[in-house]
Amino acid sequence: MEMKRILLAIALVCFTASLWAQETEASRSQAAIWKSAEDAYAVGDFEGAIREYQSLENSGAVSSSLFYNLANAYYRKGTVGKAILYYERALKLDPADKDIRNNLEMARLQTLDKIDSVPQFILVEWVRNLRNKLSSNAWAIVSLVFLAISIVLLLLYRFSLSSSGRKFYFIIAMVGLALTLFSFLFSLSLARQATGNDTAVVVENIGSVKSSPAAGGNSIFVLHEGTKVKILESVEQWSKIEIQDGRQGWIKTSDIEVI
Repeated sequence: MEMKRILLAIALVCFTASLWAQETEASRSQAAIWKSAEDAYAVGDFEGAIREYQSLENSGAVSSSLFYNLANAYYRKGTVGKAILYYERALKLDPADKDIRNNLEMARLQTLDKIDSVPQFILVEWVRNLRNKLSSNAWAIVSLVFLAISIVLLLLYRFSLSSSGRKFYFIIAMVGLALTLFSFLFSLSLARQATGNDTAVVVENIGSVKSSPAAGGNSIFVLHEGTKVKILESVEQWSKIEIQDGRQGWIKTSDIEVI
């Protein structure tokens, strides 16, 4: 029985070592591909850089830096639709990154569709901008910090001998708890946004938007590559979309890519 246990332990160690070796080899391979992509980009081989970066994406790699580099390569290649798509994907993962946001705005200037968005309540816009100052993980950390401070303040309130001190600690603790809640909601909102699939970018040069999900439907307007749309529903090979000015219609699903 003792010998079986020893053999089982040895087998477990060997299996763990094998998994570790495979993971290490995969990491080295990804590092080599990343270096190859950077080298290709540096010499102006944007097609080669895109090919290498997309091989990382196809292997399951997901990061804002990967999408950002892909977007830059597409932008330098002149493929505006794909550039905007990957800038948007990078921004979903890291909404606080100013470089991503600035490059996205530059890419948007190259699009043909100039669509006026529906005005939003200024307070909603202000809250959204505040939320986007940090990433989801950062807001989660902030919420934990505020929670810890609030707990300390509540303890001070509990054991304070001064009535004025108790009142002060209680008020500040309540403010801390409110900030904890807001920070947590910001983190949750960004996490949901990062995993959402209800927005897309037109990647074809021209996408015809129709009144019904059929090739024979009336064309009500056209969209060009790089235009961001909201997906309302999908029927077979068609997606019902809404653009920033509120207009809706059906477009071929193959003409768009989900962010």
